[in-house]
Amino acid sequence: MHSSNQLVLVVTTVASHADAEHLARQLIYSSMAACVQIEGPVTSHYKWDGVLQSSTEFRLTIKTGNACWQDLKRQLAALHPYEQPEILMLPVTDTTEGYRDWVIQHTR
Repeated sequence: MHSSNQLVLVVTTVASHADAEHLARQLIYSSMAACVQIEGPVTSHYKWDGVLQSSTEFRLTIKTGNACWQDLKRQLAALHPYEQPEILMLPVTDTTEGYRDWVIQHTR
């Protein structure tokens, strides 16, 4: 499969459902994503500035094509409310041809 037709999942988290909805709408509107799922609340445990933290967050799973990844990463970083956001890209190694075509059709 050519890399421009490969699908990727992008994962990020935000502190509020409203922030998650805002990011989802912006990414869909700009054709950076074909679908964004919002899950949560989830509890995240991590160290920040050397202090153990625990916070409630909402996870976004963003479905897009590999060809959009770099632009999506820049846009997500610019829109994201966190100082240092989690932005992970996971390649999709297999899917149905119809779903892949639908995602590619709805992203630029």
